[in-house]
Amino acid sequence: MPAATRRILPALVLGLALLAPAPASARKPDPDLFVTINRCDGFNSPDRMGVRASLPGNGTRQRMYVRFRAQFFDEINQRWQNVPDAGGRSLWIKLGDARVRARQAGYTFLFAVPPGGQFVLRGIADFQYRKFKGRKGRKPKVTVVRRIRGHSRKGVKRVPGGDPPRKSSSICVIK
Repeated sequence: MPAATRRILPALVLGLALLAPAPASARKPDPDLFVTINRCDGFNSPDRMGVRASLPGNGTRQRMYVRFRAQFFDEINQRWQNVPDAGGRSLWIKLGDARVRARQAGYTFLFAVPPGGQFVLRGIADFQYRKFKGRKGRKPKVTVVRRIRGHSRKGVKRVPGGDPPRKSSSICVIK
């Protein structure tokens, strides 16, 4: 390899590395994309966990949907597990058109806690952007363009309602 190439190659590699986007872990999270717990066994919502989520629009005519799930912490296996049965999952909720900045929705789960027991819970949201293609005289063809999954986190600023008001938590303990 000629001497000039040996000097230019490291500089070229360094320059390309500086132009590359930051890894996903280093990027600042989008404030319009969140999942949080805004109700947790509160005065007005005993034995309930309310999960709120927001999905940013992408400026297209796609439609946005969200489905909520509740998970409990399994102390024996030291991992999060889905709450079984239909009581641990909502139906798909239409958020609306993706031409907006962001849309929010919420879902409340009800739990029957045995006397002396407790549940440590978190919320999960599965988001979808869907594209609808009309077909004359037939049912429209639906394509899921993008999927996103998130779990509840604390510190979300724009959370309406809640028990107590403006609550934002990553977990919920129901006793």
